[in-house]
Amino acid sequence: MIDLHCHLLPAVDDGAQNLEESLAMAEKAVEQGITHILCTPHHNNGKYCNQKKKVIPLVATLQKELDKRNLPLVLLEGQEVRITGELLEALHRDELLFTDLNDTYLLIEFPTLEVPLYAKNLFF
Repeated sequence: MIDLHCHLLPAVDDGAQNLEESLAMAEKAVEQGITHILCTPHHNNGKYCNQKKKVIPLVATLQKELDKRNLPLVLLEGQEVRITGELLEALHRDELLFTDLNDTYLLIEFPTLEVPLYAKNLFF
């Protein structure tokens, strides 16, 4: 089973606050049959900025910790990207991580109460 939206990385957003919490979450995931996790910290939501160049080494570091503990879990890099009018510029600056290996899909976070009017033009 693959978890496509998880705030597993320590101390980067409102998910795991430290390595111990990350490891506990990883252990629970393995117990529940999860084999792969797409680590998706919040990005560009007004509170957290977790650009691609920051996320990739954090995922690699946490993967090493899991491997040292023989936890059979594969971590993948991703983001939960807040939709903004500057989304395409961030994409062109290579700041964003996709949810797939073909760089086709982004995990988009919308505002709580509405979908912005520009969303349709942005995506289509």
